[in-house]
Amino acid sequence: MSTLIYDIFGQLNEKENLLIKNPFLGAESMLSNKDISKYELSTIDRNTEIYILNIYNDGDLLLGEKFNVIFCKNNPKEYVKIESEVDFLSLRKGDNIGVMPNGRAGIVRLKFKNKIPEITKLLKQNDDEKFDKDKHQYLFFTTQEVMDKILEELEKSENI
Repeated sequence: MSTLIYDIFGQLNEKENLLIKNPFLGAESMLSNKDISKYELSTIDRNTEIYILNIYNDGDLLLGEKFNVIFCKNNPKEYVKIESEVDFLSLRKGDNIGVMPNGRAGIVRLKFKNKIPEITKLLKQNDDEKFDKDKHQYLFFTTQEVMDKILEELEKSENI
């Protein structure tokens, strides 16, 4: 599934620039309280906010960007509906920027309208932890419109 999902991302960008034109964010890990201190970040409400390490964005990621879907790379059909918003972006220690440029990695704070979804427990939970493919997953945040297109392409590939 892993290679297939990345192929689908490429197809959607090639056809329609879909992941460039729409909110799309990939993450591999959350930051622990220790990590938050290390990067000199503001404390957060652990019930409704998380800091994540951004690993994937094809277009610029903007402050205020909203996501209503989160899914796991290995099981996109089991996506979860959410309401979240980017309220902090940082490329390096001590900065706070309004745009995460295309292809750049950094720290993103997401604020959820309701409780943080359980699926985020699949992320690596701190900087010191090694990524374990049996325990951790890459998660992607996007919109329902993009998710529908991903599922449509997935369906087509399964019917070949």
